[in-house]
Amino acid sequence: MGTSKNTETVSRPRSLADDLRARTDSQLEVLFSTRPDLLHPVPTDLGQLAVRATTSPSVGAALDALNHIELSVCEALAGLPDPSSVEDVHAGLKGANGYESGAIDAAIDRLLASAVVWGDHDELHLVRVARESFGAYPCGLAASFADSRRQVREYATKKTLAAKTLATGPQDVREIMDQLLWGTPAGSMRQANRSVRIEDAKSPLEWLLAHELLVPTGESTVVVPREVSLALRNGLLLKEIKTDVGEPILGSVDFARVNDTGAHAALDFVRLVETLLEAWSIEPPSQLRGGGLAIRDLSAAKDLLRVSDHLTAMVIEIAFASGLLGSDSSEGWLPTTGYDRWLSIDDATRWTLLAETWRDMARAPHVVGGDGGDRINALTSSVERGFINPLRISLLDIFRGLGDGTTTSAEILTDHLDWHRPRRSSMVRAVAVSAVLAEAAALGITALGALTSFGRAVAQGDNPIKVLGSLLPDPVDHIIVQADLTALAPGRLPANQRRTMGVLADVESTGVATTYRFTETSIRRALDQGQSAHDIIDFLAALSRTPLPQPLTYMVEDVARKHGVLRVGVASIYLRCDDEQLIATVQADRRLASLKFRQLAPGIVVSSSPADIVLDKLRSCGYAPVAESAEGTVLIHRPDTKRTSAKAPASPVTVTGPSSRLVSAAVKALRAGERADANKPAPTNGPRTTTSQTLTLLNDALSHGKEVWIGYADKGGMTSERIVEPLTISGGFLTAFDVRTNEVRTFTIARITGADFAENVNDEGSA
Repeated sequence: MGTSKNTETVSRPRSLADDLRARTDSQLEVLFSTRPDLLHPVPTDLGQLAVRATTSPSVGAALDALNHIELSVCEALAGLPDPSSVEDVHAGLKGANGYESGAIDAAIDRLLASAVVWGDHDELHLVRVARESFGAYPCGLAASFADSRRQVREYATKKTLAAKTLATGPQDVREIMDQLLWGTPAGSMRQANRSVRIEDAKSPLEWLLAHELLVPTGESTVVVPREVSLALRNGLLLKEIKTDVGEPILGSVDFARVNDTGAHAALDFVRLVETLLEAWSIEPPSQLRGGGLAIRDLSAAKDLLRVSDHLTAMVIEIAFASGLLGSDSSEGWLPTTGYDRWLSIDDATRWTLLAETWRDMARAPHVVGGDGGDRINALTSSVERGFINPLRISLLDIFRGLGDGTTTSAEILTDHLDWHRPRRSSMVRAVAVSAVLAEAAALGITALGALTSFGRAVAQGDNPIKVLGSLLPDPVDHIIVQADLTALAPGRLPANQRRTMGVLADVESTGVATTYRFTETSIRRALDQGQSAHDIIDFLAALSRTPLPQPLTYMVEDVARKHGVLRVGVASIYLRCDDEQLIATVQADRRLASLKFRQLAPGIVVSSSPADIVLDKLRSCGYAPVAESAEGTVLIHRPDTKRTSAKAPASPVTVTGPSSRLVSAAVKALRAGERADANKPAPTNGPRTTTSQTLTLLNDALSHGKEVWIGYADKGGMTSERIVEPLTISGGFLTAFDVRTNEVRTFTIARITGADFAENVNDEGSA
């Protein structure tokens, strides 16, 4: 693409548009592949492409995609005069730490290919927007003062003079110059623009001004002239060029362990989502006035799940993004009807929905919470971050490039991204990298720092159900009940048994095996939901591989015997019991004073409080009442599970590169636009032919598959020029492919002012 030094007859491009016109189709395709934003919409010609390629958004995106060496070359070109040669770039970087000649040449070729730099190797031009992005002092160099300052001009011609002059000054002078030499070359000084003679200098700054090692640029500002900086740096533009950190590898572990650990994490995450939504189906948290979840409800969910704030927010946000959780105007945050369908499918399929939702969603659970004024509530739009989805995809792509069992870490990945995308480096991204890796580990996509086999399927967009399903243990159909009132499930129980056990007992620990503990409270909970002592014992006896220990059966029967001794009625509310001593105890209990019980007869008291409040209050104080109907029959109350309508989750927005077909079509359209501009007659609006001549030419082009240049008048009489490929001619209409707009359009033949074969078209009809 560059012009040879020995080829004097070949003129160099005078602008980026000229440079683009000299490129081959394959070079233009590389440009579109590296800068896909230039494709939308497809430019009409290369001049428009050149204008678009130099706009601030496009150049900013191109700079964001550069690695550290490429960005260093850009900064070097910004610090050099425009234009500069490849030799100038090498000369300015040759002494820098990390300098590699081949890497610099490769970076220059990449910059030329992406049109951030244009020209040839003897005259490299950095586009204006890119030059301005490095600020007023690229490479820490100020403007040249050789034309206006005699002493500065001598520093430029005598390369060692500045160092020798500085060596004659006091120690403070050298310290000041060291601070300004590689950083910002500007400083502040009172009355900086006054004239100071060498013999009158009383301070280090005045000494520097007198020797013109510093030059005033205003009332209170001074700079180190460009010539002085380069002389003291021995011509170096940059002090250091970071070399490629290589593959982000920490070590390796046994891949079987990775998969086993990841499968366990996957099951545990499914359990967390199920636990949360089961609880919220009975007692849903309210929705804030401005939307979202209150901090107190987030804390309650954290206590329920027994995980960190970050992981709690992650469970909530993924459940919401996957359509399992929705908002109801009156009830608050509820599981959707889709949650019931999710419960009915196998664990691998359930996990796949959650994992793919996490991969594609634009929500960042790690930002939930915060302190003071920066507090962010879950389930609000404030949780969305535009960079988080591309970051997840980038990290998963890095993992995909590593071998099975190869481990990495957040620190290594952060350094890797900082080298490959230095302009996006920030503490925000570093924190997000750590958060994304923690979330991937919690989901089981990664384990022990390596990508799992089913995690790789998610990263590649493949279906992970079969891979994960082969790693998950088969559900167990039994438990082992122990004498200490605990039960051990040596695996994952089927859904129905698992949910029933969650009512009968409290979950103490989870993992490969689940430990349940039976308590009076848990047995009473089962009785409150309509199960009898006989039902409980029969269920446990059928599920347990060992005989039920006597302490457990005694506890179930004892709690059942006490359960319902007190009954709450509906006669403003009455409380009756055959045991008058128990009634007297209830009346005397100070914790129940707010209920204001009043005795009507022996064993019968009444209260003005609602029945549900009386029931809850008595149960919280350790009694075991049951509700009674007006006819005296026992009312068994099972909490109703609540649901809201299922809402379709937001479609993921995944940025992908342009297809090769689109790139080829865009190049073809550009060539057509260039031909139209080159071939259009100056005084007319397109070719001029009669209708019969136009029809003859169009039929000929249709039969031979050739492109045609036409003039076309719109309804307002304005004539435009098109280059089209005829597809059909019927009923006075031409259907053709417009190669400039990449569209199939229909033209009224009567409005075609003229037609001619497009020039520069070969026998096959391609450009």
